[in-house]
Formats: sequence, structure tokens, C-alpha cells
Amino acid sequence: MTLYLHDGVEFDLDCDFVDVTGVVWSWTGGWSPAGEPMLRSDGPGPDLPLPDAYYYHGPLIPRRRRIKVTPGAAFAATVAADYTETDAEFGARIGGRP
Repeated sequence: MTLYLHDGVEFDLDCDFVDVTGVVWSWTGGWSPAGEPMLRSDGPGPDLPLPDAYYYHGPLIPRRRRIKVTPGAAFAATVAADYTETDAEFGARIGGRP
């Protein structure tokens, strides 16, 4: 996690950000001469230091990267066995409300 503090807000530079118009901004891995992280948008235009992107296009909302997960063997076997349980059955099994 690479953190950058701007205007009292901590930005995790390892995730993407979405501005109010839906444009996605990503850290280039570079820094401006003033020591500010440089962001690149998925639209046209130059790379901008984070404070400028925040000022002109903000707020910048974090967008977490999706992680693809492969189900484990036990879960796959449960699905293959067609095991299902209703909410009522689950509640009764754990001693909760039916």
C-alpha cells in the first residue's frame, strides 16, 4: 500500500480512483517535481499531479481492484452435490428463528 496524504485525506495509490464524471484515474508510479503523485486518466488529456486532479475533477473515489478467486475443492464438491438450504432450514439448524 502506497499512501499519500492530501488535504487531510489519505489516498492509497495502489488502487484506482473514479471522479464525479466516471473517469478512472490511476497512479503512474511517478512523482511531480513538487513530490506529488502523478495520475493518468482513462480519457484524453495530460497526466496530472493528484492535487490538481482532485481540485479540477474531484472528489476522487477509491475503486478497489477486483480479485478473481477460484473456488476450493470442498466448495466445488458441495455445489456438485447440489447441496442447498433455505433460510428457514439454516435458522433452524443454528437455533435461530425459523
